[in-house]
Amino acid sequence: MADAIKRVRSDVVWLEDLFPDVTKDPVWLQQAGENRWLVICRDKKVRTRPGELAAIRDYGVGCFYLTQKRDGTRWEYLKLLALTLDEMVRVYASTARPFIFGVSREGQFRRVV
Repeated sequence: MADAIKRVRSDVVWLEDLFPDVTKDPVWLQQAGENRWLVICRDKKVRTRPGELAAIRDYGVGCFYLTQKRDGTRWEYLKLLALTLDEMVRVYASTARPFIFGVSREGQFRRVV
């Protein structure tokens, strides 16, 4: 999905472009906060794990996670990102960090942290 989005946006980075796949979430979340990156993830537990929550809070991360009850296909995720990415950018720019928003399958946003 990141490769597809990178074809139309020059500012998109996939986590594994910069970090080994074994990198712990608090490590890359620190970098995300320090570099003011907008974070999009599928990890529903990001809102409940103490280490991730501390990193989001301590480093001022703005995070959106996709809240589907069942995993979607790559195509479904790509359509959802195409539908919501502009709004994520707008919310990111206008909302004090740290924050976490859930994004539903229908593209609705709900602030959870």
